[in-house]
Amino acid sequence: MNSWFANISVNLKLGLGFGLVLVLTGLLALTGWTSLGSLIDRSNWMGDIGQLNKDLTDLRIARLQYMIANGDDTAAANTLAKLDAFSKQQAYLASTFKSPENVKLLGELGDTISAYKLSLNKMRQGYDATRAARVSMDSSAIRADQAMDALSQEVMARPEADSVRLAQYQLISKARQQLLQVRIDVRGYIAENSSANEQAALRQLDAALADTDNLKRQLPSEDARLQQFENAVLAYRDAVRQFRDAVANITTSRAEMTVQGADIVKRSDALYQIQLERRDIESTQARSLQAIATLLALLVGVLAAVLITRQITRPLQDTLVAVEKIASGDLTQHMRVTRRDELGVLQQGIARMGTTLRELISGIRDGVTQIASAAEELSAVTEQTSAGANSQKVETDQVATAMHEMAATVQEVAR
Repeated sequence: MNSWFANISVNLKLGLGFGLVLVLTGLLALTGWTSLGSLIDRSNWMGDIGQLNKDLTDLRIARLQYMIANGDDTAAANTLAKLDAFSKQQAYLASTFKSPENVKLLGELGDTISAYKLSLNKMRQGYDATRAARVSMDSSAIRADQAMDALSQEVMARPEADSVRLAQYQLISKARQQLLQVRIDVRGYIAENSSANEQAALRQLDAALADTDNLKRQLPSEDARLQQFENAVLAYRDAVRQFRDAVANITTSRAEMTVQGADIVKRSDALYQIQLERRDIESTQARSLQAIATLLALLVGVLAAVLITRQITRPLQDTLVAVEKIASGDLTQHMRVTRRDELGVLQQGIARMGTTLRELISGIRDGVTQIASAAEELSAVTEQTSAGANSQKVETDQVATAMHEMAATVQEVAR
């Protein structure tokens, strides 16, 4: 690995080092981006759950308004709209969340919403039944009152001499007052659906029916009118019982919806708590990943810097030492170069330069030796030549002397 790394070019070394640092920096940025995206998604999910809780609050308020309005159609439509909004938000969350824990809670929440819808429909049916019962009570009371009024007029139309006319009229008036008391007690029961008010109203109705039997005995000739009155009172009692059953259904539905609402709140809070826990876990993981990535980037960057620096500066130092030795005249060093990068090429050039200089200086030394030998031979020849020249000079002096003497002799002869 080290040999391979040493043989690649310096450009590639630097590119690998800086590239690795850039890759780690990119990984660090990717880690931060991913972590930030995860936190943003978690925040969005928490916002969706917050919207679910808001829809639940709106639904509970609408249900209370519906109950306060005694099943008003407008309030019922508003409650159904809030329930639909809450159900749609739950379905949206169920399609968005993938965690098994969240999916399980949302599935259970969907089941609770379905049960809540059933309870709400049961409550609506109860309120519809109470309205129908009240209409039936009103119509029955009107028929009973009309029967008593007609009976009263018939009795009063009899001759004043009729001795039982006044007593019969008093019985009819008492029955009408009793019917009025029944209606008052029933209205009290309608206003406050307590068991005591219910029992009081039913007791008054039973008393009214018992008095009807007494009227039948006292007024045998008015049996048809009394039968109409009795049928109307019986219908009134049936309507009261229907009202009672409807109120019981409403009470049961209210209790069911209270439990279901508490269950929905519990599961919504559990969903929100899970998101908080996941957010904290993901935040911790993001910090850990960023810290690890940062430390890894720093460590790899330092290692890459040290390795690349050593791969560049050490051969430069070796080359500088070789150059200094060559500059100081030491040509005995032999550099062993195995690298094939630019610095290896430089070292090989320095090594070849040293070899060339060594061969050159060796050649110069041999030439100087040959020149010194030739100079010695030339000096010997010069000495021989000098000796010959001296001998020739002596001989020349002798010849000159002889010629001088000959010239003198010639002059003398001439004279």
